[in-house]
Formats: sequence, C-alpha cells, structure tokens
Amino acid sequence: MAIKIQLFMVRALIASFALFLASGNAPAKGTPPEARVRRATLSTPPSPTLFEDRDAEQQLLDLANQARQQAGVAAFEEDAALTQAALLHAQAMASAQQLSHQFSGEPSLAERLAINTNLHLDRAGENVAYSATVDRVQAVLMASPPHRANLLNADYNVAGIGVVRMGETLYVTQDFAHGLPSYSAEASADRAAASLNRLREQYGFASMQRLDSSEAQSRACAMAKAESLDLAPPRAHYVIRYTTMQPDTLPTSAGRAVADSTLRAYSVGSCYARTRAYPNGVYWMVLLLY
Repeated sequence: MAIKIQLFMVRALIASFALFLASGNAPAKGTPPEARVRRATLSTPPSPTLFEDRDAEQQLLDLANQARQQAGVAAFEEDAALTQAALLHAQAMASAQQLSHQFSGEPSLAERLAINTNLHLDRAGENVAYSATVDRVQAVLMASPPHRANLLNADYNVAGIGVVRMGETLYVTQDFAHGLPSYSAEASADRAAASLNRLREQYGFASMQRLDSSEAQSRACAMAKAESLDLAPPRAHYVIRYTTMQPDTLPTSAGRAVADSTLRAYSVGSCYARTRAYPNGVYWMVLLLY
C-alpha cells in the first residue's frame, strides 16, 4: 500500500518589512516612526527631474558592507537583477512622492524579485527611505531596529540597492535576499538520491538500486504544472511527494519509509518550477521506493 508523504513549504520568501521615513524630521514625541511613515509625503513639491543616482547606490552598498564587516557578518554580493527590482520600486516611490513597500497595482516584493531575477531565493527583505544625503539615509536606517536587522542579517547574502534622485531628495530601496544554488533536473535528482542512500546507511542497510527515473520525473513535472501534490500516485511500495528549496534535504517524515528493510530499489524525479505559490521557484520531488 502506497503512502503519500507531503512536505508543504511556507512561501518561498519570508520578508522582513518595516517602513521608515529617512527625512531627517524626527516624529512627534511618543509617536512610533511607522505611524508617521504611512502618512509621509514631501512637504514641498520636488523638482520634476528624476534620475538614477548610481554613485549613491554604490555608497550605500559600501556603507552596508562596512557595517556588516564591523558586525562580523559576510558582505553582500551585489546582484544586478535585485538592483533593477529595487530601482523600479524607488522610481515608483519618487513618482508618488511617498514611501511604500507596495503601491496599488504594483507586484509584491516576492513577485518583483521573481520578475527581475533568475536567482533561487528562499527569503528576502526590504528597506525603503528618503533623505537629502546618503549619510543621513544610512544613519537613520541603522538607528531603526528593524532596518538595522535587515542590513545585518547574516542569512541574506545578496543585495540590490536602487536610488532615484528627485530634486534634492534621494528615494532609496534596498532589497536583500538569500540566494541558494540552482541545479538542473538531473543534478537535483542526484542530490536527493545521495541523501536517500546516506539515510539508508544510517539505518544500517545497504544502498538500494536506482532504477530509471522517467516515470518519477514525469510525475514531478505534472505536480509542478498542476501546482499540487495531490495527483494520482504511481505504483510503488512507498510514494513520497514533497516540495523543497534544497533537493539534498529529504522531508523528516520520509524516515519511516526509508527505514523499511524490505526495500530494494528506488527512482527519483525532480522538477524545478516557478508557480503562483512559489514565485521564486521550488523543487517538486517524487521518490518511488520498491
């Protein structure tokens, strides 16, 4: 009798968001900064001239990496696609003359990153700010606990910073993410197979024979296309279906099936896909144990 073991992942992006007004104007005493930010607009209309400030982008990246070095955290790797996503959002803020993480009709952060980058991301965060100078932006963000946490988050390894100058004001978007290695269908299936055999060895059993994976591969891609694990299972003693961000990590619930001493063979299928539920991609996996 086949069993189905499902591992449903949380959304591919776990965002750490917090709005902050980097205008240099302190909020009224006792008023949380976030409460002021949601209503914030420029007090005087800026110049209609709007352009990317690449020098400011580089300076803010350098300042962020200096702060990370001081905190004992690895530097961000700049990613051109994340920079493009951040720049587009900074342009939207400058056009609206206000701060927001998502304007009406604009994609969410996860969707914006998915549109602009092919990176395999499992989490992301964003800071937004505006001020007259780069130093003021950095100072205000580092003084804010949630923004500082984003900047110094050791889980983030890539970043993109977009800066738009409008008159005397800099509109800043900082997008951070954790990028994972990307594998082909064959390579990701191989990694799952290696993990399966290591687990068997831990139980004191010999490695199983690996069979042709065409059926498992077809099932994995069918799940991705349907965006569902609940498809009719193929014939096997155990059928393990799950999604994962890292193909060499088996679901913990697979241990019971793998520990069956009567098993002799297996096949594995893997299909990487970007879907509505996983805009930045996930591996759809099928393990057939015989």
